[in-house]
Amino acid sequence: MAHKLDRKELKKPDEFQVVAGKAMGWMAAHQKPVLAGLIALAVAVLGAWGASAYSTSREAKAGAGLATALELSSRPLASEAQAQPGVETFPSRQERQKAAVAALEKVRSDFPRSTAAQTAEAQIGFLELKEGDAKGAQAALQAFLDQAPGGHPLRTLAQESVGYALEAQGKLDEARAAFARLAQDGAPERAAFQEARIALVLGKPEARQQLEQVAKDYPKEPVALEANMRLELASLPPPGAPQAPAPKDRKPPAAASKGKK
Repeated sequence: MAHKLDRKELKKPDEFQVVAGKAMGWMAAHQKPVLAGLIALAVAVLGAWGASAYSTSREAKAGAGLATALELSSRPLASEAQAQPGVETFPSRQERQKAAVAALEKVRSDFPRSTAAQTAEAQIGFLELKEGDAKGAQAALQAFLDQAPGGHPLRTLAQESVGYALEAQGKLDEARAAFARLAQDGAPERAAFQEARIALVLGKPEARQQLEQVAKDYPKEPVALEANMRLELASLPPPGAPQAPAPKDRKPPAAASKGKK
């Protein structure tokens, strides 16, 4: 049976009240240090919240700036097909490139430690490579790779683009080394394809076998199609080479004459 509480027990304070009472008494005796500690804790909490809110706000602004820059880089030219009503155009590719790069540089300078700034750095490299500035593209893309984390979604593309930038400058050994790093970034199929492609550019006899191996090892990857296309191109005669003469039409042999009757 449950134990019935008498009046004395009912009048006794419960354990929580005892502990709370002791705590209040201790706080009253140590009012100043406790108050100072609470204030310090409140300041720390508010400071952390403020830093988080400030960081979130900066990232949002940086992202908006990056979106504007990317929109500029994708605007059509006035000479292209008729744009949709209300869509602004650029008079030339040079003007579009200049405006887009300036907007990307602004994201980098205004928000230097943001994720958007890292993406802007990579985008500058992509644009400069597209416009033929291999040296400038290499510098921007390498700066991005030096700062971007391993899991950044643009890292593989940036690493491969560095290889193309080096190749465009005639630095084939450095390009091969850059392409080989693709395996470390989780793209071994791209590394193998680029190794075979560079071998083909250098005229190495094993290049065709390497391309065939790439298509065999990665049949379901896009590099299989690229490797097969390279093989087909390699089988074609070089530009300007004389074409083999077409076979002459041969007349059918004359019918044997019939003997005289």
